[in-house]
Amino acid sequence: MRRIAGPLPAKAAHAPVLASPPDAPLQSEPAMLDLSYDAYAWIKALHIVAATAWIGGLVALGEVLALHAAEGDAVWAGRERALLARVVIPASGVSLVSGGALLLNYADFTEGWLHAKLTAVAALLVYQTWLARQARRFAESPQPPRTFGRLKLFPIVLFIGIVALVMVRPF
Repeated sequence: MRRIAGPLPAKAAHAPVLASPPDAPLQSEPAMLDLSYDAYAWIKALHIVAATAWIGGLVALGEVLALHAAEGDAVWAGRERALLARVVIPASGVSLVSGGALLLNYADFTEGWLHAKLTAVAALLVYQTWLARQARRFAESPQPPRTFGRLKLFPIVLFIGIVALVMVRPF
């Protein structure tokens, strides 16, 4: 059963205050990090916004690399570096740190959907690292790689899978 905090506060007398977030599993042992409901909600909102920016940055970086390969203009290299430094890397960092805080607040690490989600996040990190290396190599060499067009939607597919896993929790 969910734990319910003591008496209801005056500002929310119409609804019970849960000590655990509403989507947290029923737990017999406390989580490693027991966040208040408000802190959990803010961290979760930050996590969703950062993850969305991360995915958008990866898709945009793939598109910029594809345009660079098609046009061969050296100005694209600066845009690639700026996109990595200003969007992709900060958003991935915020997403990982906030996701780690949410994970520490979660008590049941045995559920399969969580392992699948973490595997998809690891795949996103591998893809980000690969894109960054391709951008660096492409800036140094005039020979464009031919794989950008085929892989630029990869993060969207992973993102859809992650959202489905988190919302449905199929296993």
